Amino acid sequence: MIQSASNKVILKLETKYCKNFSDIAKRSAIADGASVHLEDLCQIVGEVISIPKSISNDKWHEGFTTKDIQVGDTAIFSFNIVYDWYQNTHMGDPLYKNLISIQGKEFWMADITKIYAVIRNGEIIMVNGYVMARPFEKDLIFTTAKSKKLKGVKSSQIMHIGNPREGKTPIQAKMGDNIYYSPNLPIPYQINDKPFIILQQHQVLGYDKR
Repeated sequence: MIQSASNKVILKLETKYCKNFSDIAKRSAIADGASVHLEDLCQIVGEVISIPKSISNDKWHEGFTTKDIQVGDTAIFSFNIVYDWYQNTHMGDPLYKNLISIQGKEFWMADITKIYAVIRNGEIIMVNGYVMARPFEKDLIFTTAKSKKLKGVKSSQIMHIGNPREGKTPIQAKMGDNIYYSPNLPIPYQINDKPFIILQQHQVLGYDKR
């Protein structure tokens, strides 16, 4: 059995990319001015093989815990797990920083801060204060003095929300409520062509109850 190091969740991925990279690159070359964003092609789901026995007590991992993560869960994680790579030589094969090989099998190391949620028995469980919401569509303009601090924010409907990070006060919003946040904070993703955004509960400026 593999035991992960401190802070690291070990994952098993079916594939590095969620779509056929070569096909998308060819289509992009045909379209004028089109470009390929590799981060949009990276796999962001994988099976949890091992969870760390300890989490560092530092500012980067403050409040993070494994309490909502179990071996066998399907994790939803940051594209950076796969996207973090380099080349030793020009046009050489990419070397993935988080990829490890054990007895001929490939596994991926994901820092606990990069795990957004797990899927267990068909249910999405958000972990460590992360919130999944629908993508924002239009700008909002607030003119009242009370709402002045929210000027220029975005609004989205919550898709999934769970426990906050340890020691953090949970927001009282639930699935279906609208949340308000700065537009430069959420990270856009999609699974099975269904788009969503990810942000932390403490980044929510306000919310409307459904």
